Amino acid sequence: MMRGGPRAWLLALACFVLLLPRLARADDPEMSASVDTQHLGVGEIMRLSVRVASSHGQPGHPSPGTTTGFTVIGTSSSPSQQVTITNGRMTSQRGLDVAWSLRADKAGTWMVGPVSVQIGAQTYRAGPIRITVAPAGQGPPRAAPDPYDPFGAVDPLQHLLDSLNGQPQPQAYPTDPKLAMDAARGTVAFLHATTDITSAVVGQQVTVSMYLYTDPNARDPGMVDVHEATAADFVKRPLFEDDNSDHNVSRALVDGHVYLVRLLRRWALFPIKAGDLTVSAMDLTLQRNRSTGDPKRESEVLTIHVTEPPTDHRPPGYMLGDVGSFTLSSDVTPRDIEEDSAIGVTLTLSGTGNLPSMITPPAEAGLEWLPPEVHEKVGGTKGDKFGGSRTFAYVVRIHKTGDVSLGLIHIPFWDPTANKYDVARANLGVVTVHPRTTPKPTADQAPDPFAALPDVRTQMGGTLPAARHLAEDRASLFWLALGATPFSFVFFAAASSLVSRVRERRESIAASPETELKTKLSAAERAARTDDARVLSAATARALEAATVVYANVLVRDARGGEAARRLVDAGVAEELAGKVESLLADCEAARFSPDAPLLTDARERWAAAKRTINALRRTA
Repeated sequence: MMRGGPRAWLLALACFVLLLPRLARADDPEMSASVDTQHLGVGEIMRLSVRVASSHGQPGHPSPGTTTGFTVIGTSSSPSQQVTITNGRMTSQRGLDVAWSLRADKAGTWMVGPVSVQIGAQTYRAGPIRITVAPAGQGPPRAAPDPYDPFGAVDPLQHLLDSLNGQPQPQAYPTDPKLAMDAARGTVAFLHATTDITSAVVGQQVTVSMYLYTDPNARDPGMVDVHEATAADFVKRPLFEDDNSDHNVSRALVDGHVYLVRLLRRWALFPIKAGDLTVSAMDLTLQRNRSTGDPKRESEVLTIHVTEPPTDHRPPGYMLGDVGSFTLSSDVTPRDIEEDSAIGVTLTLSGTGNLPSMITPPAEAGLEWLPPEVHEKVGGTKGDKFGGSRTFAYVVRIHKTGDVSLGLIHIPFWDPTANKYDVARANLGVVTVHPRTTPKPTADQAPDPFAALPDVRTQMGGTLPAARHLAEDRASLFWLALGATPFSFVFFAAASSLVSRVRERRESIAASPETELKTKLSAAERAARTDDARVLSAATARALEAATVVYANVLVRDARGGEAARRLVDAGVAEELAGKVESLLADCEAARFSPDAPLLTDARERWAAAKRTINALRRTA
């Protein structure tokens, strides 16, 4: 037991207060390690930080320790110094803040660290820290940085220190592993084309996406002179209503670096024939960034292997190209009518895929199906599938009585998801037809040729005076007219011959190949100013056919299956130019006879390409 009373206690308290700074420095240096998340997915980035403060020397040689399962993709550090004066005594501390950006490469549970630094000859450690990595796309959602905070999730003072040290501050933004690439396809920005499948059947949807990757540390390069990718052997349907705006912005790792990714285009392509079909490259020019070297950027050329659906178990009535998943509903009204009256039959075909553009009604005796009125509502759906509905409104006349069965509508299709054939059915049911309450119109009879003649007279009329002739009253005039007749015949025969020769000459001039070419070119220019893509496609093909006759003396109108290019090459046209003519004619034919309405922008692009090709033919003539 301490003696001395209150004085001893006061002395002990004063000693404790004086020794407190030394006791507080007993754990020198102060060191702590932390991560911004302990749960993430493969491909995502984690931030590992360490903070050290020491009064014995400057911390240095930082190391993240063990990083199994991760890749270090960036590091930043900033030293600091702090001076404290307490009761007239000055204390100096030196600090070091270090941050590592680690990309998760493998799923599992990993121990990161311990983090280490050196102060003098002594090494100090903190950690390790347990991290759980989920498979790609299954990581927990990460909090996005505040869009109104100019520094995002970064400490403003720390960001300033890193900038002064010339080292960027890494940020743990989530990235999309599906968009990751091993290497960049160009500096500053580049295009990347993807497809969801590389093998399909005729009529099956192939989804093609066009992305623009940009370096976030570079100035926005801008885009000019954009040329769309073409797909001559496909029916192309946009999955977005507007192709001129960005529909999605995300991030992806490219060779260990984070890039901003903008989705520029997404199309549903439906192949119209079998074979190895290609989708050409989309290209553009970078406008505002001059550090890119060559400013032109192109996407990859995609190749799709297309076959026909299997013939085994193919249901009767299947039409090549009917691929997807469809349902059919019907509505019949009224169901109680008189003979020779009409009813309305509405068929609604809905689903995803290449919706059939026509329905064949059942052939039943006594039923007269009039051509339908067709309405459609199609476009992109959830999951980037193209689909919607087509409605066929029929008027049906019934020419027999009793309980009349309208029959069964069935539409066979190939379901690529189930990998089998299926049938969309609709039973139209029965209509009750009563006998007519009004007389049935008789069959049309031949008209009476004597109906307009007057009735037969019952008695004869008075005698008419005999008619006098010109030769009797005016003999001189009669003989003059009689003599002038041969001369009139000779005159009119000569005039007729002259007119015929003039007409034939005009017709020969009008029918010359050069005149026909001018006519076809003018017709195509007029069609380009309209909104009808089919008319423009037909006019483009006719102009090309006329140009081959004028400049190569080759008729390609009846050519099929590559024969046009062979004829042009045999006539001395360069093989590349002949191939362009063949390709443009095939594109025009596909657009003219496509079951769906072709795009006007594609038709105008084909006409522009045709004009360039015609000019090339003229130069080689």
